[in-house]
Amino acid sequence: MELKKAIFERRTIHSFDSSKVSEEIIEEAIIAANQAPCHKLTFPWRFYNIGKDKRNEILKLAVEIKSEKVLLDEHSIKLIRKKYLNPSHLLIATQVLNIDQVIKKEDYAACSCAIQNLSLSLVSNGVNTKWSTGSITNNSKVYQITKIDSTLEEIIGFIWIGYGENSSKISRPPLSKIYKNI
Repeated sequence: MELKKAIFERRTIHSFDSSKVSEEIIEEAIIAANQAPCHKLTFPWRFYNIGKDKRNEILKLAVEIKSEKVLLDEHSIKLIRKKYLNPSHLLIATQVLNIDQVIKKEDYAACSCAIQNLSLSLVSNGVNTKWSTGSITNNSKVYQITKIDSTLEEIIGFIWIGYGENSSKISRPPLSKIYKNI
């Protein structure tokens, strides 16, 4: 698929079916992610492919976290289960930590570029994604489950990968709102 078409077709989706994405497509997307620009060549991004056993542990934690906020019925638990287990792949994206706050900010921007490259590569192969953050991505138990060392890396999101229905078109702001000549 042409790059411009991939940019315009990339959308976050929220509901995945259980079809599998080939490992070749995933590897191609990781290679694309690794081509992202980064200041001072820090290459601060890391991606972890989370297997089914670990996904089940994270699912259990997600239900636990959600249950602290609202009473969950069986239907709600089933929806959470589908969210964690249906997508073909769940990647955890991390950023290598740096104590220099300027570099840390630049590295986050670089990680965002890497995730966008990953997403564009996937959409060019007809695969959908969702990059999510939130309370679970900040929960210390996720670091324990995945054995990611929180003193070296920070989880910056979960990336859900798979097949499903695209979201509807998004009404974007007009060019005059986002681009100015000065």
